[in-house]
Amino acid sequence: MFTGLAMRLFWLVLLFSYQGQTLAHSWPGFAKQQSCLELYPTYSQLVADIRRQTPWYSLDHWLAPWLLPEQQFENTQQQLDCAQLEYHSDNFLVQAWGLQPKATQSKKWPVIIYNRGGNSALGRLDFVSVLRQLSPLAQQGFIVLASQYRGSVPQDQKTYGKDQFGGADVNDIHQLIELAKNLPGADADNVFLYGISRGGMMSYLTAQQRGDIRAMAITGAPTDLVTELPRLPEMELIFRSLIPNYDQNKQQALQQRSVLYWAEELPANLPILLMYGGEDQRVHPDNSKRLAAKLTELKRPVKLIEFTDADHLLTDYKEQEREAMLHWFRQHQYNSQKPVAAP
Repeated sequence: MFTGLAMRLFWLVLLFSYQGQTLAHSWPGFAKQQSCLELYPTYSQLVADIRRQTPWYSLDHWLAPWLLPEQQFENTQQQLDCAQLEYHSDNFLVQAWGLQPKATQSKKWPVIIYNRGGNSALGRLDFVSVLRQLSPLAQQGFIVLASQYRGSVPQDQKTYGKDQFGGADVNDIHQLIELAKNLPGADADNVFLYGISRGGMMSYLTAQQRGDIRAMAITGAPTDLVTELPRLPEMELIFRSLIPNYDQNKQQALQQRSVLYWAEELPANLPILLMYGGEDQRVHPDNSKRLAAKLTELKRPVKLIEFTDADHLLTDYKEQEREAMLHWFRQHQYNSQKPVAAP
């Protein structure tokens, strides 16, 4: 009995040791990294953890196995190197997730930088979000990195900084892009941005300062906070708490975070895919429509897709959203006559 237990412990330690060595090779340059396999070695542990974090009377508590199919968990563990990461940006640590196809050859993979919505800790990506949103992208032959942005640990601002909602936190994306381009398996000539809601704003602000983004895909993002604010006045509490000197420079601060006021400063050859839900109650559909019209006027490469009866996050159309985005990236990939194949 003891011998069998000892052997199982031996192989478990060996597995984690090997995983740690592989992880260090897969994610050089990051300050901290922990394998997803260490976080959740088995699917049953993941389901149990979800249930511990949700009230017993909630639907999520009982529907966990259906909300997160086991096959998706197994595919992630078997096909991908998945890690919870931390990296330096300015004087802070920033948390992130990273996924990439397991190395079977000296192949270079294109990179998707995923920019999340929300603010501070609201909208943080947990492992379930990673499995649902990021893993399907990596399984199609991409390195996927997603920053939580500074301020995602509000109880420790000295270490993790404070969210500025499109201020200095944009540096967190720039730094993540540089780390991504230096990964051994990364194709540095093919870096894409994928932003949802606030993450779309962050993507525009990032692209404004760079010339190395191959293409962007944006879902349900604000493009004019000045006109959005009267429609959602409760957002002013968030702006006031996060944007430095907001009351003294309100108009300037909102315009600086609104691409419609400086769309001509985006790279002239940057292809942008805009997607939105016709029933979006969080960000008015006119935000995407007006930007598409502006970019068309500037003769920039742009495509607009409306999901007529969809909500803010395109909840019932995630597969269609993902297919449209991947097609857009492959269409504009450097040397695109050789399309990316799933590993």
